[in-house]
Amino acid sequence: MGWGNNYLQKLQTRIASGDLPDLFIPWNGIENDLAKQGALADLTDLLPKYAPHVYDRIPQEIWDVVKSSDPTGQGKIYYIPAVTLTSDYGGFIRQDWLDKLGLSMPKTQEEYVKVLTAFRDQDPNGNGQKDELPVSGRELGRWMDNIFGMYGVAMFEGYPAWDLYDGELTYSGVTPNMKDALQFMNKLYKENLLDNNTFLNKGNDWWSRITSEKVGTWFHNAHGVQITAIDPIAKVNPDVKIAALPAISAEGYKGFTTHTNIGAPTWAVANKSEETTINVLKVIDWINNPANAKATNLGIEGMHYTEENGKIKVSAAEKNTQENILYPSITDKESVEALHELTLNILEDDQKWAEDMKYQITMDIQPAAKTIAGDGIPSSIYEGFADIKNHTLYQEYMTKIIIGELPIDAFDEFVDKWKKTGGDEVTKRARAWYSQLNK
Repeated sequence: MGWGNNYLQKLQTRIASGDLPDLFIPWNGIENDLAKQGALADLTDLLPKYAPHVYDRIPQEIWDVVKSSDPTGQGKIYYIPAVTLTSDYGGFIRQDWLDKLGLSMPKTQEEYVKVLTAFRDQDPNGNGQKDELPVSGRELGRWMDNIFGMYGVAMFEGYPAWDLYDGELTYSGVTPNMKDALQFMNKLYKENLLDNNTFLNKGNDWWSRITSEKVGTWFHNAHGVQITAIDPIAKVNPDVKIAALPAISAEGYKGFTTHTNIGAPTWAVANKSEETTINVLKVIDWINNPANAKATNLGIEGMHYTEENGKIKVSAAEKNTQENILYPSITDKESVEALHELTLNILEDDQKWAEDMKYQITMDIQPAAKTIAGDGIPSSIYEGFADIKNHTLYQEYMTKIIIGELPIDAFDEFVDKWKKTGGDEVTKRARAWYSQLNK
């Protein structure tokens, strides 16, 4: 099946016809309605017994969050979330550009701005045009989380998140932290240190700038950095070197990169029979057993890959397909290390450098990560307030303030509007959830 809206449409068709799959990925909060209707299996008691490689590897506090999100109010487990116990997000920088210009890795905001200024003025990509973009983001202010993070602003892929501010769970988009972050980013924009096409950049435009060696620093996920940046740049510049940026703090703030252990629901089981539920849980357990990493990542030995003397060769017909891949629900240090070692056993010696670079970046972003207090907050807090959920008002004001169409004081107007158009009610619900969770 397709993904996103196409996937949801097909899933809804299956549901309407009474043909709910035994195992499926919930999407866009549909698990809440299905649980209320009794269409999902209650996994609370069966998970520990039949899927211990899921239940035991996920910390109890995460299961507590899942139970707190039970739309029936009974504190049951109706889905298995994607759980990431290691951070996958961070700021990246062209280490080879730093080396060429004789610059050290920036550790303070002042050093960061000096590096951006050098990237703008000193032609680090060596094409003689001084067309470098020191830092770049995407439309709607996305994929610049580490810059917001300098001010302690909780952001997830460009969307303000919920964290503790002055001891209370608060939407980071309306905090004084955010106001100061926007003022700093407006300065970067005015001085051409922030790509002035940032708010026009769609995904393909943005990646094209990065892979054509125009961008000095950016923010994204570490697991994809080889495919999205290292490999394509290496085709024209085999000496490319990308590194992780450390957490940088603005004056008076503690900088961090937002981490959430709890992702979207990744598996739900149809409420058909206990036998069906048990069999499905056994499959999920097998997928999440680290001992099965070869099979879940490569497929069936002899069909999808062969192994001889510890060297793995992937069948040519399978190199460009993911049909044989089974994705675990849990990412932790053990699984990251296992996948790294597995990948090294597949690659030829002259290919291992890129995998090693990706792995080093993954390890280096970990110290910057902070798990936010709103980790796992249920989407139900937004019921009746779609614009709040979609960050519509925030994105309008944030964009205009950064590009200078509105003064920084317009932020106060935004906060007032946000509160009056549902923000106060959503905040009340969010804090009630957090209070219940931490009783």
